[in-house]
Amino acid sequence: MRTSIPHLAAVLATAACTGVAAQSPPGPTGEWQSAREWRLANPLGPAPAFAPRSRWRSTLDLQTDQRVALGRGKALALHADAVLAVERGDGDTNPSSSARLNALYASTSSDDWQLSAGRRIIGWDVGQGFRPNDVVQREERRPLLAATPQGRSVVQLEHFGTDDATSLVWVDPQRSPSEAALALRHYRRLGALDVHAHGHWSMAAGGNIGAALAWVASDAVELHASTRWLPARHQHQTLLGATWTGSTNLTVLGEVWHDGLASTSAARRNVYTRLAWPQEAWQLSADVLWQPADGGRVFGAGLRWQGDQWRAEAVWRVFGGPDSAVLHRTPWHQTGAVALTRSF
Repeated sequence: MRTSIPHLAAVLATAACTGVAAQSPPGPTGEWQSAREWRLANPLGPAPAFAPRSRWRSTLDLQTDQRVALGRGKALALHADAVLAVERGDGDTNPSSSARLNALYASTSSDDWQLSAGRRIIGWDVGQGFRPNDVVQREERRPLLAATPQGRSVVQLEHFGTDDATSLVWVDPQRSPSEAALALRHYRRLGALDVHAHGHWSMAAGGNIGAALAWVASDAVELHASTRWLPARHQHQTLLGATWTGSTNLTVLGEVWHDGLASTSAARRNVYTRLAWPQEAWQLSADVLWQPADGGRVFGAGLRWQGDQWRAEAVWRVFGGPDSAVLHRTPWHQTGAVALTRSF
């Protein structure tokens, strides 16, 4: 029977702990969140009766890190991240519960090298609204409420230099050769400029290459760009962006991108703008996503309060545009949430 990589990490952890004492591991950390989410169905949508419903949702995200001595100055680092969730949709008689393992991996280091195996969260690239070179994780961008993503099963070999780092990742190695993939990233820092080179290959999709950069031009201005070319599909994904921060801490983010792999032609070209204004413990934000091909747009606004251990936030989004716009015919035309979070 084939052993999955997350199970492999657990086996390694068990074996390492046999006859070897952990070095006073700290207690688990994480956060608890209770949220009320609203989804107002769009009568123009494809199936308003089957659109996701409004719901109450509570989650407990637990993380733990341990180090196990192996002798001769070597150690095995273990990391786990699990989420327990309870939710109740409007109209449900009883709540439903679920559990998810976001991460479970083991890693060991030798000089400038590190080897990891298991389920791990690996996020790459420099964009905010879109990330062409996030080829391993494919993390959801612009979620309504931030949440820890679920990692992928990987074997990762990394090398770290003074101003550079290289990562080679075998993605989903327990699957068939046609489903598994190899991903490569090289990062180098050149003063105020960060440069990234990417490569990705699988039997199903062939090979593709990419590059990204981020430049801190001044105390107020940051510029970033990313592109990925897929020869087999004759398509590319490209993003250009900039961030400006004023003396009052007002931050303005602007990005434009082309996504040659978008599911609709309207979603290939996008313009995204976000404003964030923090004032002590409070932050007010607003953002707009516009698809110029058909005029579709999404307006969003949020308010957040951050204390030492508690966080409260409220967010709302409205989908609009001409009647023919794809974003005007989503399953819901408004969605929002309020959430209370405690970290520990």
